[in-house]
Amino acid sequence: MANWPFRFVHASDFHLETPPFGVTEVPEHLRELFLEAAYLSAQRVFETALAEQVDFVVLSGDLVHCRRAGPRGPLFLLEQFERLAGRDIEVYWAGGRVDPPESWPPSLRLPANVHVFAKGRPEEWIVRHEDSPVARIVGASRSERERLAPAPFEPQEPGLFTIAVAHGQIDAQSPATSRVDYWALGGRHARATVSEAMPVVHYPGSPQGRQPDETGPHGCTLVRVDSERNVRLSSAATDVMRWRHERIAVEEQTTRASLDAQLDERMTRLAATSASTDQLVTWTIAGAGPLVRAIRRGPLAEELLARLRQRFGQGPPAIWSVAMSAEPPAAPPAPLRDQENIRGDFLRRIAQLANEPDELLRLESLLPADSVAGASAWLPEGDARRAVLREAAMLGIDLLSGEEPDS
Repeated sequence: MANWPFRFVHASDFHLETPPFGVTEVPEHLRELFLEAAYLSAQRVFETALAEQVDFVVLSGDLVHCRRAGPRGPLFLLEQFERLAGRDIEVYWAGGRVDPPESWPPSLRLPANVHVFAKGRPEEWIVRHEDSPVARIVGASRSERERLAPAPFEPQEPGLFTIAVAHGQIDAQSPATSRVDYWALGGRHARATVSEAMPVVHYPGSPQGRQPDETGPHGCTLVRVDSERNVRLSSAATDVMRWRHERIAVEEQTTRASLDAQLDERMTRLAATSASTDQLVTWTIAGAGPLVRAIRRGPLAEELLARLRQRFGQGPPAIWSVAMSAEPPAAPPAPLRDQENIRGDFLRRIAQLANEPDELLRLESLLPADSVAGASAWLPEGDARRAVLREAAMLGIDLLSGEEPDS
């Protein structure tokens, strides 16, 4: 059976109460951008809906913590909802962790085009076009459960394209046999499509990255459904500042001038890829040699950052270098590890821990005497464990090598 084609914007995780963070010091010329980024990016979501003339907007939670945001957060959303109402665009909002339905200020009445799903059993709305049913939207605001149970979102009657709206985690296999066609989920700050085949399971991510590890473009998703129920997803970037993590590899013979040239070339490339968005770059210098040691143990990192900030960080648009670190090698140099001294013993113990990933290392005895009661110190697992061991090895080399600059 053919259906009316339609399109909608799917967005989530505005977190209007939280400006970007994770920078030791925000430069003066970017302070206002930091303060306004959450609101400016959210505004772009609604502008996308208006520009694309969508049939409706789906919001999957964590838009605003009303108490932490103060009056500005709810008033901002109210203004955006009223803009959509002026174009007859409906809004379907499932609350998340920070925006349960009961947290909305009772003195601010939402316009009639906004439908907020209650907690508990999912509610159902029918979207119509010229009095003909087009889609079914089934949603519920987040409950205390960590995992979403697909069964309650099942439509009572087949036929209409069905959209489930919720905030939380769901296994890719869980909705495989569901009669829901599109799972509009929130709760991840990075865009992710858990399942591309029917049913589609999608997180649009946050409209704005909040911290250095939320790298790359952020935005909302434009969802197009054709008359044969085929789904096409398009990302619409809404971020006003973008986090980057750039890695530069150097060798023993790499000179300071050569490293400067590599950094400048990378900065020029970044400027070309995003000519209208300010960018915040965290640098990792990987490899071996005097430059890596100088970055790890001396003032070179700050010197390099100062030069990059002066040359590229003023804008517009600004490409501001946030921090720079040296990436430890995968393994410490074998000659150091094989030496019969305290340093060698230490490095051999690190290598043993790296080769025995299941071995726990309880470090409670090394915690300060005034540490929080019940605190524990242990090695994490997987990549995090390997990274900690690499850092520990290089720190041990630094502390146990005295004044040997090239050890």
